[in-house]
Amino acid sequence: MRIKNFFTIFITIILTTICLYYISYNIYSDNEKTLNLGLDLKGGTSMILDISEKDLLKKFSENSKNFIFLKALENADKKKKENPSTDYLSFFIHSFNKEIKNKRLNLSLSSPNLFGNKSNNEHIDSNSSDSEVEKFLRKKIELSIISIQNILRSRIDRFGIIQPNIQKIKNSNRILIELSGIKNVDRIKNILEKKAELHFFETYSFQEVISYFNTIKKLYGEKHNKIKKSFIDLLNFPLIKNSNSVGLVHIKYKKIISDFLNSSETINYLPYHLHNVKFFWGAKNLDNFFQLFAIKINDEETSSSLNGDMVTHAYKTFDSLNEKAIINIKMNQEGTKKWKIFTEKNVGKSIAIVLDNLVYAIPIVQSVIPNGISQIYGDFSIQESNDLINVLNTGELPTSVRIIQTDMIGPYLGKESIKKGILSFFIALFFIFIWMFFYYSIPGIYANIVLFFNIIFIFGILISINTVLTFPGIAGIILTLAMSMDANILIYEQIKENIKKNKENKLISINNSYTLQGALSSIIDGQITTLLCGIILFYFGIGPIRGFSTTLIIGILVSMFTSICLGRLFLEWHLKKYKKIFFEKKFFVLNFIQNIKYDFLSKRKWSYIISCLLIIISILSFFLKGFNLGLDFVGGRSYVILFDRKMVPEKISEILSKTFIENGKPSFPRVQTFGDENQLKIVTKYKIWEENNKTDEIILKKMFFALKTFLPINFEDFKNIKKNKSLGILSIEKIGPTVAVDITRKAFISIIISFIAIFAYVFMRFKKWQFGLGAIISLVHDSIIVLGFFSFFHEKIPILEIDQTFIASLLTIIGYSINDTVIVYDKIRKISKKTLFITKKIINQGICNSLTRTINTSLITLLVISIIFLFGGKILHSFMLSLFIGISIGTYSSIFIAPSIIYDCFNKKNIKK
Repeated sequence: MRIKNFFTIFITIILTTICLYYISYNIYSDNEKTLNLGLDLKGGTSMILDISEKDLLKKFSENSKNFIFLKALENADKKKKENPSTDYLSFFIHSFNKEIKNKRLNLSLSSPNLFGNKSNNEHIDSNSSDSEVEKFLRKKIELSIISIQNILRSRIDRFGIIQPNIQKIKNSNRILIELSGIKNVDRIKNILEKKAELHFFETYSFQEVISYFNTIKKLYGEKHNKIKKSFIDLLNFPLIKNSNSVGLVHIKYKKIISDFLNSSETINYLPYHLHNVKFFWGAKNLDNFFQLFAIKINDEETSSSLNGDMVTHAYKTFDSLNEKAIINIKMNQEGTKKWKIFTEKNVGKSIAIVLDNLVYAIPIVQSVIPNGISQIYGDFSIQESNDLINVLNTGELPTSVRIIQTDMIGPYLGKESIKKGILSFFIALFFIFIWMFFYYSIPGIYANIVLFFNIIFIFGILISINTVLTFPGIAGIILTLAMSMDANILIYEQIKENIKKNKENKLISINNSYTLQGALSSIIDGQITTLLCGIILFYFGIGPIRGFSTTLIIGILVSMFTSICLGRLFLEWHLKKYKKIFFEKKFFVLNFIQNIKYDFLSKRKWSYIISCLLIIISILSFFLKGFNLGLDFVGGRSYVILFDRKMVPEKISEILSKTFIENGKPSFPRVQTFGDENQLKIVTKYKIWEENNKTDEIILKKMFFALKTFLPINFEDFKNIKKNKSLGILSIEKIGPTVAVDITRKAFISIIISFIAIFAYVFMRFKKWQFGLGAIISLVHDSIIVLGFFSFFHEKIPILEIDQTFIASLLTIIGYSINDTVIVYDKIRKISKKTLFITKKIINQGICNSLTRTINTSLITLLVISIIFLFGGKILHSFMLSLFIGISIGTYSSIFIAPSIIYDCFNKKNIKK
């Protein structure tokens, strides 16, 4: 026992010291290890990415050299610059048709030297009309943008950002990305803009190009006579250390040299042996100098070019001294074949490894490489190698992307709402402390101390792993804190029961309660089922699902240690010091629950009828009434508005909700600061299904007259978008949903897999499939009824929206409900072990034995939810209401539904015995 206590004290001191260290650094210093808050709690960085439709059209045409095609692209570029909001493809087709008409040519978009090529002949042919080709191109561009969204999401996930917002801006080739916790914006920009186009090329040596450089130096002097340094001086030949490099240029002359070498006039001076040379820059910045390389660009067959899609896996190793990072690339079958041919041809020669037109390494081919595995050696930092691996593993973008706008945004929830939420959380904690003391006396104080340690450990660990805390993450914390208190209640109830049997020795009663025969089996089974759920959600989920599961996993592991080890330590210390301990106050009104003897199973038919009615009403409501889907699922119209004073986002949201009334119910827009505090971003789903100019004008007028107090201008000045505008609308966008279809699908799949895992664990632990079936039916029952409540009442209660916070609440309800059910099961199992049978009497006795704990835990949890609902601000109302309904239903199903399923599924002969 002393050894156990020693390890508990030792681990507690170490954990507390480390966690307090990280928490204090998070508060008082700008340390790398911080608890980054998500977009919903703190805001972050907003970026708009422009996708090159020009590059996509070139790709679809297999890089056609048709002069009409190239001229149409050039004209479309000019028109797009004049009218950025208009569709590029429309400009291209209009220009294409105009050029054909002017030249009097018989050329169509479906011709073989344009889009009727091998790549597209399954969809269009030479007989296809221009309108059919246009429809095909629009669909292909749309699919390419979806592919880019998925690749960018994967890159961001690998970067470690939790719950990013990635939305397509409707009727455009742009994507909106919002990220939280970004400290190095340039680094994330570099990762997002990389196309991941990987090539291996032969190289020219310095000796092969020096005569050419000497030939063109006079031409450079004529074109750049204002620059004192000559062309040869700018290349800094004496400073070159890499024999494969043909120049070392300072960053301020980089563009000048690049433009000069790529100009048509300079290219005309190329000798025949250099006719296929291309000059690429090295990827590495060497103290503001960049290496220049001469690359041999042949046709595809001789160059054996590889693209990012041929890379199946990239991973990092280190050199023999364990100092420099090496990037290993494994290729697919096509890449392996090309790589073998290429290395066979270039044994003993230098080759260039080029990613997105930047040279990353110039290795010498030592021998033929037949297995498709290659290595990139370079002076990479750990961060650089990780970023490069990230980009290679997520695949090649189908076209180039460019970040055209970057802004700082405020939190979705609003600063005032967050303050109220934090205040309500502390009020709720205070009431928990009071409750536990009045119900359990001195041991209740120890349970409160354990809860306090729980909070320190959870936040300390979250900070130490540099995670991002989001609203769903807070939901995970709330659930684990409830489960922590639940574990203490289970133990205390077991101790009270043991003391009644053994009044002489309270220490033995306490020790027996911390065994598998005591409360430990209930705690372990309840926590492990929830932990399994959390692990599966983390592995398969993305976005809000992963944020929730991260804090859930950490919280469960922490609460198991604090409740089982630390709580026991306090009780044993108290008993040894004071020789006595009391676990209840005689006057407390809920003590009567301990003596309840009730036949719950006799009411099971009524339970089935009530539950079936609720489920049928819920399912009918799904089809007849649908759901009030939030911005996260339907997207909306986004407006950036500049005011003449500092604005409070929550106040503006409240004002606009009274104006944006649809079908008799207010629509609350999402309002956040966008850059300065007098500039707001307002996103509304009001009339989202009506996309026409008339509706756009109506919304603008409603918004203007609702906010006229803060906008001393007329309506025309308000809505017209001009450069350097001092008041009014700066931009208008129609954005797609944050929660894409793939996220919804993955969330659904992860929950189904969680249910299967729960069934398997419960079946394994309780040795009977009926227990697993009862648990799953209970979970499905709870989920459908909560969804039904949101569907049935959403017309009368506007706050009942299905959004990311609802997903978090549903996951919390599932976690709470399974924990509740398993604890009831454990009581039934313990009683049935004595008789080897499960009878009606045993099931009823098991429910009654767990009733004190069930009601106590549920009341505490519901008290916390109610307090946060009352004091946490309107933004938390929907979340807290769903938790209140879900936990109430979960408690009901744990008592009336899950045990009844067990009873009715067992063999009737066994029941009679």
